[in-house]
Parts: sequence; structure tokens; C-alpha cells
Amino acid sequence: MIIPNKSDQKGSKTSIIQALRMHGSMPRIKLTKVTELSRATISSTISELMDWNLVKETEKAPSTGGRPAISLELVPGSHGIMGADLDNQVWTLGVFDLLGNVLHMTKIPVSSSQPETAIQELTDQTSKFVKELDIEVIKMFGLGVPGLVDTRRGIIRSASDLGWSNVNIEEIVSKKLGWPTVAINRHRARGLAECRFGSGSSYKHMIYVGVGSGIAAGIFNDRQLVSGSFGGAGELGHITVEPDGPVCPCGNNGCLHLYATASAIEQEARRQLRSGQEESLLNGVVQGNDLQLLQARDVCLAADQGDELAIRVVNHAATYLGIALANLVNLLNPEAIILGGSIPSMCSTYVQTATKVMKQRSMMALSAGIAVDTAVLPEIGGALGAINFALDQHFSFTMIQ
Repeated sequence: MIIPNKSDQKGSKTSIIQALRMHGSMPRIKLTKVTELSRATISSTISELMDWNLVKETEKAPSTGGRPAISLELVPGSHGIMGADLDNQVWTLGVFDLLGNVLHMTKIPVSSSQPETAIQELTDQTSKFVKELDIEVIKMFGLGVPGLVDTRRGIIRSASDLGWSNVNIEEIVSKKLGWPTVAINRHRARGLAECRFGSGSSYKHMIYVGVGSGIAAGIFNDRQLVSGSFGGAGELGHITVEPDGPVCPCGNNGCLHLYATASAIEQEARRQLRSGQEESLLNGVVQGNDLQLLQARDVCLAADQGDELAIRVVNHAATYLGIALANLVNLLNPEAIILGGSIPSMCSTYVQTATKVMKQRSMMALSAGIAVDTAVLPEIGGALGAINFALDQHFSFTMIQ
């Protein structure tokens, strides 16, 4: 059910746009059920939205043949809305329409890991970017950011990889841009994009797991993101997999983060290369024998090329992820798991091993029919998901008048 914003005098328009945005095209009779608006209200409101060039009618042929059914859908490109995603010291800034189509995209490098600098560089470039657009922009901003994000208060509670703590990012960005701003963990944002527009679009119950410099999950029940009490549901990287393991940046011992991420792959590869016990493609990658230059990408590519040492390193990391996935399957019984982030996107060995271990260690009845796919929106997914999260929470028709 789509509930109108009570403060919005145009509640019926808001409800219809939200229904078509979240669920896609549908006939009037289904729209009546989804929005719980009367047929008369649907009819009159649709006429107004068509005059605004926001909604159009389309004929869709039924699978059984016969007369094409008339459905309603949003008009592509009618308005733009902006979102950004921070990953590896680069903001990806995108402009999208209400259907999730990418209208414009740009990259904004960040010159410092200090939050003030990173935010200032984003807002400066965003202000310039908006002036160059040839489309009407809805004044709302969505942010996909690293770390544990309190989505009720708009605060990054902690992003250990960046050294950020208690950054009131929504308030800072909103003041600089003059727009309402909504922040969400970048992996949960990417999961929402995959759920709506990508690999998870055909599933109602799915889990997105992003693996890169960190690990986080987005849990989707009946296509809705499970946020938890303040937005922290899905901190998969900080479950304990080795009780007596080393200390994680979060303060706990033996977290999955220490065993299955890009940094874990790099550290394990360096450890094995130092022994000098065997030949490896990675020996040719490291210049001047400086193992600190070795990157997870190098190990992943070597593993997919059949290098035994690299395969062993990747399998070690992927096995830990597979165990965590098995626990998720047993706990939540999803239809599908979508693996995203830099490691799954560039390493089929990692994905195959994690999938195999998940199936071995989960209950057969729960994992037998489960689909494991990789993300198809890696570059723009965080920005797209963040703005959809913002629209889900705060969109009102008054914003586009």
C-alpha cells in the first residue's frame, strides 16, 4: 500500500507516482488496489498527470492473446533527480529520471579523506553540474556512503576505513545545497538499485552482499529494504567468523571483514609470496619486489587465469564469505543472493567458491533453488539506490510543481 504524505495536499498524485515508480507500469484496476484510491480519483488524477506529461498510457499485449491491455506508466526523462555514491576516494554523481534511467553521470575525485573536504568537493561540483543540465531537477539529494549510517538522523556513526565518526552528513550537505538530503549505507543503496532495476528485479525476497574494501548486505523482504531500528541491518562484515582472530577496526575480534575483503586478499597474497616457495603470475606483477604494491585486482585476475597461489588466496577469502552466506540463507530464506562490489565484479573464482560453500553449508531445502547472481549496476548503483531510498521516504508531488 502506498500511503500519501499527510502534509501533501496533492496526496493522490503522490500516491500514483510512487506506485508507478516502485512497481512499474500497471492497468488502472491494479493501480486502484495498490494505492487504495477510488476509481473516480484515479481517473481524474491520471488526467491531470498526463497533462503534466508525467504519466502516459501504453498498450501491452496479454500473454494469452486478444486485445492489448491499456496500462499506465511514468514518462521517461520528464524530470531529473540527483544522487551520489562515495567509493575509493571518488564520488559518482548521477542524474536519473523517476524510472531509474541514467540521464547524466560524472566522477568527482576526493583529494582528502577528511569528511569536510570530501563533502565540500561533492557539493561544489554538484552546484556546477546542476547549472549545466538541460532538464528540470527535483530538489532532493540521495547519498550512498561508507560505514554504519543512522538513517533516522542522517549521521554516519562510523566509517572505520575512512576514519569518520559521527558525521552529520545529511545536515551538512542540505545546508550547502539548499536541498533535502538523505543518506544510506552505499551497499544497501546498491542493493536497492539491484532490487528495483538490476539483477534482483525479478525477486521479491533477496539479499544483496557488497564486497570491496568492506562488506555489507542489503536485506529485501517483499522488495522492501529491511532497515532495522535505525538503518544498521546488514552489517555482515562485522559478524564473528573466528572468535580468537585478530582485532578488527570495529574493535571486535575475528570479523568477516578481516578474512573476505580486498585488503584480506592482499594481505594473504603478500604473506604467501614472501615465502618464495612457488612460482606465481603475481611475481611478475610486483615491481621492485615491493609487495605493498600488490592489489586485490592483481590477485583476482591471476586466480581467474589459473594461477595456483592466487586461486588458493581467493578461495580462502571466498570460503569465509560462503559460510556467512549460508548463515544468511538459513536465517532469512531468500530467493536470491546478488553479489556486488569490486571483488565479485572482477573475480569469477571468488563468486564460484562462495556459492559452492554456501550451498554446502546451508540447509539443502533452503539453498536448492536459490539463485546467486552478480550485480549489473556496479558503477552507478549506489547513487541510483540512494536517490530511490530518498524518494521512497520523502517524495511529494509538491516537489515537481
